[in-house]
Amino acid sequence: MAKDRSRAGEFADDMRDRAEEALERAQTAVEDGLDEAHRFLKRQWRERPVAVAATALGAGVIIGLLIGSRR
Repeated sequence: MAKDRSRAGEFADDMRDRAEEALERAQTAVEDGLDEAHRFLKRQWRERPVAVAATALGAGVIIGLLIGSRR
């Protein structure tokens, strides 16, 4: 009986370690993706400021209409 509990404990420890590693990899991937998106947006803002501003305005209007139409 104690042997089964020991195996269960080892299994739980192994699963916890794997979950922690997966979480760390996911956090790194998200951070890398956000950094890349930030660089892209900065580059676009320098190259096409009017287009970026118009896109942001359009997105804001659409979101506003969607939120406002739920009344």
